[in-house]
Amino acid sequence: MTVLHHEGAAAFARGSNSRGLSPNGLLAFIGRLCGPMAIYAVFFLLIGLPLALVLIQSVMPRLFDVQAGSTAFSLEPLAHAFASPRILQSILNSLELAATVAVTTTALGGAFAVLVQRCNVPLRGVIAVTPWLVFLTPSYLKALAWVLLMSSGGYLAQLGILPQAWSDAFFGLEGLVFVHTLGLFPLASFIIASALAGLGSELEDAARLYGSSPLRIWLRINGPLLAPAIALSIIATFAEVLSDFGLASTIARTSNFGVLTYGIYSATSDYPVDFASAGAQALILLALVLLVVLADRMLRRRADPRLISGRARPAHRYELGLWRWPATIAALAVVFLALVLPLLAVAIRALSQTLGQGLDRSNFTLVNVQTALSLGTAANQGLLRSLGYAGLTAIIASGIALLLSARLDRSNSLMRTIAIGLSLGAVAIPGIVLGFGYILVWNRLPGFRDWPFPHYGDGSLLVTGYVAAALPYCLVVILSAIGQLAPSLTDAARLQGAGAMRRLLAITLPLVFLSVVTAFLLTFIRTVFELPMSQMLIPLSGPAAPTLILKLFSHDQDGLACAIALMAMAVAGGGAAAAWMLVRRFMPKRGSNTRGDNVK
Repeated sequence: MTVLHHEGAAAFARGSNSRGLSPNGLLAFIGRLCGPMAIYAVFFLLIGLPLALVLIQSVMPRLFDVQAGSTAFSLEPLAHAFASPRILQSILNSLELAATVAVTTTALGGAFAVLVQRCNVPLRGVIAVTPWLVFLTPSYLKALAWVLLMSSGGYLAQLGILPQAWSDAFFGLEGLVFVHTLGLFPLASFIIASALAGLGSELEDAARLYGSSPLRIWLRINGPLLAPAIALSIIATFAEVLSDFGLASTIARTSNFGVLTYGIYSATSDYPVDFASAGAQALILLALVLLVVLADRMLRRRADPRLISGRARPAHRYELGLWRWPATIAALAVVFLALVLPLLAVAIRALSQTLGQGLDRSNFTLVNVQTALSLGTAANQGLLRSLGYAGLTAIIASGIALLLSARLDRSNSLMRTIAIGLSLGAVAIPGIVLGFGYILVWNRLPGFRDWPFPHYGDGSLLVTGYVAAALPYCLVVILSAIGQLAPSLTDAARLQGAGAMRRLLAITLPLVFLSVVTAFLLTFIRTVFELPMSQMLIPLSGPAAPTLILKLFSHDQDGLACAIALMAMAVAGGGAAAAWMLVRRFMPKRGSNTRGDNVK
């Protein structure tokens, strides 16, 4: 690849020094430009333009005013936002919630990571897989489940194990911290477990030979080495809570605990639409998230210990003796609260007539599930709509990511860095802000407003928004796989006269097929439950399942809402698992790696 790259650069240099380009040289030059331009165009249309309009709108509040549009610069919306007691309180609430959850989540995730990585406990395999299942469950479903459990007439109160004071406290900061902590502890666990895996045992062994106790080893050696990972966990969780819309639209809304993300949604969903207020709040939210990202960058630059060396030995696991049982019970309690109990509450409510009659045998029914599965009902249409949108989104996002990855792998390092940077940056953009940007582009911007496809109010725009939200994840997954391929494979095909598309389909795709399937399935599951885009870009043909679930829940039809959620989880999760097993079962195993070395 290096040789070809130099040849290309030399050819380009020769071309630029020559007095004129031949027709063939001009076509080749245009061809070389088309790839990078296509990459820029995709990112610009899907992410850059919507985000830019959100920022511009916040300082040009009358830009999209239908009656008296103006490009006058004004900081009035920002001044109004900071002067408004409601918005100012939502900013403070968001910061307080994010800071508190960052600490509690890191503490729980860190303890979970240490227990799974460094301790021999019974049922370790079951405990270790739980964070992945919790992480894939959308936050608003966990929030709705805990509302069913913790409300004054909920399941725990009916069982007589919920004091009224706990129920009252749940609908406020305490409840939000509790549900966020149980939902986000996997993120902290993943970050700290990765750092733990790189520690090795050399330093611990040396300290142990010197007579140090395990507590002293953790306080004086492992603790300082894990400090960057702990700080990164706090920063990542802080940003995640700031951007969350699932709990903001459920427990926080019910508790009148205003946060920024729901404020943006309220400003764009009320009539008349207050674009200026939405833009100002979006700018404040983006600034807060940007500060967190910058803090992360600075932290990595100043403290990035290299823990893995060629002589590193795996760390020993601690034998806890009699303490292994209390530790196991504590871990299983987290598993029960974070995964089993919420899913059980959703399943019971989906199979019951009313919440008030609780677990009485006469209360159980299949009506809600039958309604969700009956063709022609609004519930079934919403479910099918979500599954269809998710399948279409997964195909488009995976396909675009494959094309972009193949192109980026042959691009120079600057282009690759820019594309990866844009992808990772897009992950940090709150979905509610991106959705607001799509409204500005496709509903207000001349030239885009009248496009037949995608069109505002149509399912095509919702799918486009889903693709924008999923593309960064797909690109990272597929690009990492393509980056492992030896350039000689495609170079040999090119010398044989194979075109770019044939090389992609006949050589690259079979070798990275598993990664493409992984990106497809992750996108499919994620899109079925994608809430911010679904809520901001509701098609005129009807809402997708996440919007319908929230609407039914807020109109006291929580049984049908839970039935839709249960069926969506069963179809999306079961279908993805079956597809994954089929692919793994029938995919031919390579006897050698892509660089031609034998695999031992």
